Amino acid sequence: MSSPAYLRAARQPLALAVLFVALLGGVVVSAWLLPVGLLAYALMVWLAANDRELRAEAAAPPRTRLTSPTFSAQMGLIDQSALAIRRSVDQSPAPLKNILTRVVDQARDLSGEAHSLSDKGQIIEQYLATVNQTALQKQIEALDIRLRSTQDTYTRNQLEETRLALTERQANASDLETYIGRISAQLQNIAASLDNVHAETVRLRTADAVSADSATSQVAQRLSDLRSDMDAFQRVLDTALTQSGAAA
Repeated sequence: MSSPAYLRAARQPLALAVLFVALLGGVVVSAWLLPVGLLAYALMVWLAANDRELRAEAAAPPRTRLTSPTFSAQMGLIDQSALAIRRSVDQSPAPLKNILTRVVDQARDLSGEAHSLSDKGQIIEQYLATVNQTALQKQIEALDIRLRSTQDTYTRNQLEETRLALTERQANASDLETYIGRISAQLQNIAASLDNVHAETVRLRTADAVSADSATSQVAQRLSDLRSDMDAFQRVLDTALTQSGAAA
C-alpha cells in the first residue's frame, strides 16, 4: 500500500485520539493499556490506509489554494456535489454500491480536473490584474504619433518593434479575458453535471441491479465525455498561457 495513504490515515483525528488515549492510559492507568492501545491505533491506520477513497486522495497531486473568490466559490459547489455523490453511494445496499463505485471514482477525478482548471483560471486572473489595457492603448497611440514624425530608419525600426510587442501583449490579454469566461462556463457545466449525477444516484438506489447497471453505465459515459472535453480544453488553455507568458 502507498506510503502517502498510511501517512494520511495516521493523521486522522480519530486515529490520533486513540493514540493519545493509549499513551495516556499506559502512563497513568496501567502499562498493559499501552500495547493494547497501540495495537488498536495500528489497526485503525491499516484499515483507513486500505480505504479506496483515502488511497485515491493520498495519491492525488497537492492542490493549489484558491484565493480567487470567483473560482473558489465554483469549486465549492463542485466539491460539494462530488461529496454528495459519494455519500449517496455509501448509503446504497452492497450490490448497488459496487455498481455505483465507478461513478464515485469519475466524479472524484472530474473534481480534480476542475481544481486544475480553476488553478489556471486563477493564474490568468492574477496575470490580467497586472495588465492595464487602457495604458497599453495609450502607449500604442503615442508610438503611432512618433512613427508618423520619425524619418530615421533605425529609430523607426525600433519603434515598430516596440509597437508590435505592445499589440501582441494587448491581443494576448484580450484572448485571456475570453478564456476566463470559458473556464467559468466549463466549471458551471461541471457543477451542474455533478448535481444531476447526484440526483441520478439517489434515484438509482431504488432501482434493481440490472436497471442500475445499465443506467450507471450511461452516467459514467457522460462523465467520461465531459472529462475528455475538459482535457481538450486544458491543452488549448495551456498553449494560450504559454504564448501569453501568464504561466511564467
